[in-house]
Amino acid sequence: MLEARNVRVFYNHGFLSPRRNYITPPVSCSILANEIVGLSGPSGCGKTSLGKALLGLSPAWEGDIFWRGNNIRRMSLRRLRPFYGWIGQEPTMAFNPRRKILDALLETLKVNGRSDGGRQRIFKMCDQLNLERELMFRHPFEMSPGQIQRCSLIRVFMLEPRFVLLDEPTSSLDPVNQTQIYEYIFSWRRVHGLAILLISHSSAFLSRICQKIISLEEDE
Repeated sequence: MLEARNVRVFYNHGFLSPRRNYITPPVSCSILANEIVGLSGPSGCGKTSLGKALLGLSPAWEGDIFWRGNNIRRMSLRRLRPFYGWIGQEPTMAFNPRRKILDALLETLKVNGRSDGGRQRIFKMCDQLNLERELMFRHPFEMSPGQIQRCSLIRVFMLEPRFVLLDEPTSSLDPVNQTQIYEYIFSWRRVHGLAILLISHSSAFLSRICQKIISLEEDE
């Protein structure tokens, strides 16, 4: 599903003669369909930066990244983008605070050519996530952290992704919501063969649910 070969994330330091300052050590890994791979390491080691690079969301990296055998440096990602999702720590950042949730979700479907039956698809996922349909007519700031994170799940999973990067998606939630969120994600994985890269500070948590773990131990 996804393969990285000697990928290192960096930022350029200096103006007249910029130098590359590396955020991460070289990383090589492969993630198969229906596989959960963990990404661990201390704060500041570049876990999120690496995740963004793997999804083509950051230009400052070197090495090679392949999506289903296609080198992302040599292709347009537009066609494959809906199949590779990101769910982060701050779900409100995924939504325009001035727009109602339903409008934002319908726009996502339209941009990706999935607008047919969009409302029915969204409301069905609300039922699966124990989310009241009426909440779709609210703005993000009118919702609790658990509710808005469920909306983030809808935004990603309604496009039927094949790979999802989870960047500590329940870190701001209470234990009940944490359990429910992960139960839904893992249920989707079992049914659809979803591949997952899960970022977490807790190696113990990752060791319980992941087939393998990538560890970043070097600080910036």
